[in-house]
Amino acid sequence: MGEGVLLASRWEAGEDIVRLAVGLFRVAFGALPDWIRYPVVGLGCAVVLYCVATRCRDWWRERRNAPAETASREMAETTPDT
Repeated sequence: MGEGVLLASRWEAGEDIVRLAVGLFRVAFGALPDWIRYPVVGLGCAVVLYCVATRCRDWWRERRNAPAETASREMAETTPDT
């Protein structure tokens, strides 16, 4: 049962997605002149870089502020109500 059936690994699926993205990029931007293509690609890269930097900044803030919030929450839980 299942002889001759070979399932693709995650890496092969990832390679296929990259190949598809590169193919779509070539189709979308292949006919454009260079003076239009490069600014559009640069703008796209800048947007991706901004999104990554924003996510890292938010993650770092949450990580840095988490101990203080946890400590204040624990203090409130241990303080008896009066």
